[in-house]
Amino acid sequence: MRYIFEDQQRETLGNNEIVVVNDKKSFRDFYYADRIVYKDDPRWVPPLWDEIKDFFQEKNLFWSHASTKLFVAYKDNQPVGRIAAFVDTKFIESMGKPIGFFGFFECINDLSIAYSLLSAAENWLASQRMIEMIGPVNGRVDMGCGILIKGFEEEPYIYDTYTPPYYITLLETYGMKKHKDLVSYKLDVNQPIPESLKRAAKRCEENGIKIRGFNRLRANKELNWWVKLMMEAFSNHWGYIKVSEEEVKKRFGVRQIRWVVDPKLFIIAEKNKEPVAFKWVLPDYNQVFKHLDGKLGIKGYLLFLFRKNKLIDRAKFNFVGVKKEFRGQGIASYMNYYTLKELKRRGYKSAEIGWIDEENIPERKATEKLGVQLTKIYRVYEKIVTKKQ
Repeated sequence: MRYIFEDQQRETLGNNEIVVVNDKKSFRDFYYADRIVYKDDPRWVPPLWDEIKDFFQEKNLFWSHASTKLFVAYKDNQPVGRIAAFVDTKFIESMGKPIGFFGFFECINDLSIAYSLLSAAENWLASQRMIEMIGPVNGRVDMGCGILIKGFEEEPYIYDTYTPPYYITLLETYGMKKHKDLVSYKLDVNQPIPESLKRAAKRCEENGIKIRGFNRLRANKELNWWVKLMMEAFSNHWGYIKVSEEEVKKRFGVRQIRWVVDPKLFIIAEKNKEPVAFKWVLPDYNQVFKHLDGKLGIKGYLLFLFRKNKLIDRAKFNFVGVKKEFRGQGIASYMNYYTLKELKRRGYKSAEIGWIDEENIPERKATEKLGVQLTKIYRVYEKIVTKKQ
């Protein structure tokens, strides 16, 4: 196992002790730097060590078109903050100009330390000839992006970003400006299913659209068509970067998808036995992960396998995609109808839908027809890159 940063030179930067990550010890400090930030926050769910570790391994195909520099801030020999800077050539190609990311940002409430971390990231991006930085984006948008600006009192669902209110001050004092907001909605599963969904389901059934669950026994075959459809469905979404099908398959993987997929919540709409749409809803595994302190291990696996059904009563509407030629036929509404019936059957109490780009008005309007509440707003920032002293 080799990490992407292991050839880098160890450095200590500036008046605050900011160290460049270049070995396994400093990488563990990078991972654990968030503990001091959230130590008294009962809502926070530690990220899984295995997920962070796997992302930064050299074998991750993301690094075939991206590079990074990781930094850890120390105070009294304890990690108190972290940041990563990223350059993704695929993203630069899609944008047509040299834009870098910063992500994995965590910091105690200290303007000086935050300034040092952000400066370290910005200086590295400047050395890579970037003219603008956007973030937080944790390398890829599916790894997490933005900071909370609304919804601090809400529990984070699986794959949610969760940050304290003072991060707004840390970033804006540094000179960051709004780049984009992303919104999430909360759905009360106990409310009646809207009649419009029932009508859409009836029309789709009459038109020969059938719904089935994901077949875990044929996970490799399912993954093949799903990757193609997902790449088509998300091609115009903010943050989407066109990469190889192989990279997307490796990102989700047969083993991982078998592990996390609930076959009755990952549903496929078919016409003449051919997939035309999908909806991937996840049980909110955060309700299990919050008991694991970021480590699965044997205890974690056993808890996940045998107690998840007792612990989980929430769901996350993760991905949805419809083939272009089948859009506007009510298939997304049909899948929503099917999903809500299943969540009700299980006794789930709530679901979260998002995030959704604030500018994606059609998707927001369709979501709001479900009788949801806008509960969270995440903000992604931008800044012109200038070399800091």
